[in-house]
Amino acid sequence: MTPKLLPALLLSCFAVQPLFAQTVAQTQPPEPPRNRPDAPAPAAVPAANPAPAGTNKGASTSTGTGTVTPEPEPQAGAEEDIATVQVVAARPTNKVDRDVYELKNDISVSNASAADILNNVPSVSVDQDGTVALRGNPNVQIMVNGKRDAQFQGQNRGDALNSFAAENIESIEVINVPGAEFGNEGGSGPIINLVLKRNRKPGSRATLAVNKGTEERYNANLNGEYAAGPYSLSGSVGVRRDERTGYRESRREDLDPATGEVIGGTDSSSDSHAPSESVRLASTLTYNVGASDQAGATFSYSKMQNDSENIGVTRRYGRAMAPTADFTSTSRSTSPAQNLGLGASYVHKSGEPGEELKFDLRYTSQKNDSDASVLYDFRLRPERYAADSLRSTDRDNRILDLSMDYENRLWETWQLKSGAKAAVSKNTNATNYLAVDPVSGAYEPVPSRISDFETDERTAALYASLSTKFFSDLRVQAGLRGEYTELDVRQPLLQQENTYRYTNWLPSLYVSQGLSDTGQLQLRVSRRVARPNERDLNPNLVYLSDFYARQGNPDLEPVNNDSAELAWRDRFFDVDTSVTLYKRRESPVLGNRSYPLATDPNVIVTSPVNFGANDAVGVELNLNARKLFIQGLSANLGATVGNETRMRLFNSRTAGMPVEQKNRRENARLRLAYQFDKESLQLSVNRNGRSLNGQGVNSATTMTNFTWMHRFSPQLSLNLNVNNLFGAGNTETFVENEILRLHTLSQTQPRVFSLGLRYQWGGVTGDERIRNGGRGVLRGPGARGGNGGGGNGGGRGFSG
Repeated sequence: MTPKLLPALLLSCFAVQPLFAQTVAQTQPPEPPRNRPDAPAPAAVPAANPAPAGTNKGASTSTGTGTVTPEPEPQAGAEEDIATVQVVAARPTNKVDRDVYELKNDISVSNASAADILNNVPSVSVDQDGTVALRGNPNVQIMVNGKRDAQFQGQNRGDALNSFAAENIESIEVINVPGAEFGNEGGSGPIINLVLKRNRKPGSRATLAVNKGTEERYNANLNGEYAAGPYSLSGSVGVRRDERTGYRESRREDLDPATGEVIGGTDSSSDSHAPSESVRLASTLTYNVGASDQAGATFSYSKMQNDSENIGVTRRYGRAMAPTADFTSTSRSTSPAQNLGLGASYVHKSGEPGEELKFDLRYTSQKNDSDASVLYDFRLRPERYAADSLRSTDRDNRILDLSMDYENRLWETWQLKSGAKAAVSKNTNATNYLAVDPVSGAYEPVPSRISDFETDERTAALYASLSTKFFSDLRVQAGLRGEYTELDVRQPLLQQENTYRYTNWLPSLYVSQGLSDTGQLQLRVSRRVARPNERDLNPNLVYLSDFYARQGNPDLEPVNNDSAELAWRDRFFDVDTSVTLYKRRESPVLGNRSYPLATDPNVIVTSPVNFGANDAVGVELNLNARKLFIQGLSANLGATVGNETRMRLFNSRTAGMPVEQKNRRENARLRLAYQFDKESLQLSVNRNGRSLNGQGVNSATTMTNFTWMHRFSPQLSLNLNVNNLFGAGNTETFVENEILRLHTLSQTQPRVFSLGLRYQWGGVTGDERIRNGGRGVLRGPGARGGNGGGGNGGGRGFSG
């Protein structure tokens, strides 16, 4: 099906009219928005430069004269259906299907990575390894400008997030309940969309940020943009070096599943050191074709080098604490990675109200090789001996994604949004394992630990959503997405090949009811689906390390993810307030059963199986105070309280009884910002409560970060960042089931100091007060103004 669809869509790119662009300049100034009958009349707006089309509808736009230029009223039921925030350089903080968090107010951006900045977003948590969770759900998709990107897929996503410069990100969109326009190729969970900076203003600008941190850490990032006539060019280049150090200790007791008696145990400890270096390049070119069309092209490339060294000591015991093993392990690995992204877009606007057609073609790839050596020094009697092994892994991931989106107003109050997509994803994953022959002393292949995978996934999808407005303040948007997927899994070494086919229909519904000039009630409901990946489906034993292996299950079914949330948003006493009730259910659960390998009990094997359901229900609170007690002090507070219920199986190959795990999760985020004269201070406190992790529970952690910025001039600033101010962040994990009790302590969050400079060239077109740190903001009707609370912009920052 898909191979026939791809050529047709490609051909249509050249057959249709030229397409309209997101950023083409309008020939006439936009009309002021029409407010609700009970809203005050719009204030007169001075003449200004035309606002670029394609900026978020309903968003305020800064112009060359520093005035606020409202854009046309959003179409009925369109996804920008929210109260407009009329503040200089600000954008809406939520849409009908997502919440938007601006970065312009966060003064730590110049030194931060994408992983660092995500930790400031309400409900999002990111650990030191780059593992992302949203409301406790680790099944999160990371997208870039609304599309999949190979560098944020698979096992190396954490490294990519830790090396991606936050300076390149304009805003972060959190989509807890994704709608029909989003595919399920990357999983069924919520979506975090990184919206990169785009050039919208004529002229040239550049920003350089250079930072030096403790323990040989450093980073530098240069952004530049130029626009003249129909052309617009922007680009960035960045380098980064990080160090991760850690200490880990664990105590494990093996239990008899029949009696619960301790029959053995393991004590281990290890120290690790992992430096990483990366360089990134990116560029975007747009060209306005006439008054209503635009062509665009994007390019990105990054290269990373991740090394690690780990030294550990392990002691094993049998019954009555009789020693059975005592050894030291020394492992070293090097893992280079390269990421490439190419894109082309073409958009056409017919001139009819609300009609737009867009094509987007993207290719992204990631190549990651890893070579590791492990030396075991066994000291147990009767004699000492050493064992050495070499392990190499070659991974290659390529994604080709072609999409078409069409919007049109059907009747006076009805808006249609529809589209089609064809995507091809190819993956290869080969592992080679060599061990020293004790007789010859030469490295010899170990066939049982060598594997090779090739996967070819083809997806074709259609979607449509219809929105309208009932009465004066009730807006409804309903959508449906249909997906057809074919997945080929090949294992050349075993000469095996299997094909899996899936057809899924995924509905979504969004309802928005205005309650007052500032109040709103929103309902979001959708279904997503997670299809098993090649590792879950592979029935052959695959070694992940010397002591852990995985054996898949070819009979797995897709997992349905049903999500719903009800949000109330309003403004009280100059405080933006939102309260969200949410519920999530996954069924049938894709869980894992663990058991010792029959031929080597020291190897633990995990195998996936479908059963039962996981549930999460909770409440989320977000408060944003632009002025707290004194002039220049602002605060953002986010808190989530939820109950999680997860299912797991008995850890036995024969037992099938599910076991219920429950946890009360309490997370909180506090961000304080204070600005006076040329100084800006920011304090961020992130509290991640106890959480479920696999078959165990992670303890709560608290991290505190501090940033100070001094402005020498509107162009030059000095930044001091302290991550993990109090040296906290240690994590404990507790696991207890039928076959083991395990306690693990991990110390992986060092205190890090960094000092840097940030300089801007070129004029910052817009309000002069933005260049002076956001002191004072222009207000339009219904504006939510006030002090910007630090930084170089006057937007709402991380407000919900």
